[in-house]
Amino acid sequence: MSPRAALPRVRTASPSDPVRRLLRPAARAVNRTLDLVRRALNDRADRQYTTAPFCTAPLAPAAEYRRLWEDARSRACPAIDRYEEECGAAIDPAWFHQLALLTQVTIKQSAICYQHGRVLYSTLVRYARGRGRDPLNIIETGTARGFSALCLGRALHDAGATGKVFSFDVLPHDVSILWNCVLDAEGPRSRADLLHAYSDLIDRFVIFHRGDTKTEMARMWAPRVHFAFLDSVHTYEHVMAEFSCIRDRQRPGDVLVFDDYSPESYPGVVQAADEICHAHGYRARILAANPQRQYVVAEKA
Repeated sequence: MSPRAALPRVRTASPSDPVRRLLRPAARAVNRTLDLVRRALNDRADRQYTTAPFCTAPLAPAAEYRRLWEDARSRACPAIDRYEEECGAAIDPAWFHQLALLTQVTIKQSAICYQHGRVLYSTLVRYARGRGRDPLNIIETGTARGFSALCLGRALHDAGATGKVFSFDVLPHDVSILWNCVLDAEGPRSRADLLHAYSDLIDRFVIFHRGDTKTEMARMWAPRVHFAFLDSVHTYEHVMAEFSCIRDRQRPGDVLVFDDYSPESYPGVVQAADEICHAHGYRARILAANPQRQYVVAEKA
């Protein structure tokens, strides 16, 4: 996720300063130039995410995506099974795997693993129970095709809870692109079209925000973030910047989930998650889907 351009403004002089007052036209000219450069940089960033962020042509026939899907859903994850039992909440398997075929099965080097959807669902259902009808504010970073946002929305629905999932990503929601997914052979489509079958759930529970998380999350109006899932840029700096936007909005019992807690693949995520939990009073629970894929469920003490 690349930040949009944020060039500095040239400060103009106070009217009480005659010399600097003479420089105001030059400062305005410089600012106009900076505005043009800023607009050009932002247009270039937009094109990156609205033309072909994943691929310019289908990467495989639908049958290959289905083969990868069959392999992924057949793998046992006993640690996640136990966690679901502990939470007393398990997502409907048929619904879950069908959503994953559409939004999580891609052509890539690493093995397909989408067990974080189960972790998010079970954790949020457990959190939501017993909280009455008070609306919950849920933040997700790194929307991608919408898999995690929909698992969170389904958790709200199944728990009989109210609230919204605010999902942030630089990818557009209403622009037709190829998604490196099972439907690419049928042509480009928007995320809205990709998730059309889930539109009722989205209308009730999910709001998609487009933009860099470090700037968009800073504009959040919500005084409290009950539950957050950080899964966008996997660097220490970016995770810490995202956390800074919710740090003062969580209370004891609120939840923060980290994806890809993997020292070899994403040391920045591990460093940030460890620092956040240690310095800001979160009790961490590490869950392993497999040796390469771990998650952290952290509860504010």
